[in-house]
Amino acid sequence: MLELLNILETEVSNTTLCGGIEVPNTLFNVVATIIKGIKIVVPILLIIWGMLDFAKSVVAKKEEDIKKYQKSFISRLISAVLVFLVITIVQLAVNLLSGVEEKSNVEGQTSDDIWSCSKKFINGVSNDDNTDTENDNEE
Repeated sequence: MLELLNILETEVSNTTLCGGIEVPNTLFNVVATIIKGIKIVVPILLIIWGMLDFAKSVVAKKEEDIKKYQKSFISRLISAVLVFLVITIVQLAVNLLSGVEEKSNVEGQTSDDIWSCSKKFINGVSNDDNTDTENDNEE
């Protein structure tokens, strides 16, 4: 955790202005990596646990145990698909909404800023975006 804070402090020059707050680009990349990890690891773990439940159902001798394990296997498969799809749908929605026309709210913050910052948290920021970052900092 301490290393993460050091990384964030060393790269303060690479920041993006989001809602009046300068956010380090490294933070965008860390959050995006965590989201990608959840999107990949959670469904895999759920499928593995479901396969173990299915194996238990094959080994079980009682009919009600077989049905219990099969039901557990199916619910884990559905959960794995839902986790993957929910994250994918949220990413798609934010990517689509980041192209919304610029409209100011009461605080003078534009909706384009909000969605573009959300998009950066979901997708991360590449190091090639320095020209965009410098323009954001000048505003």
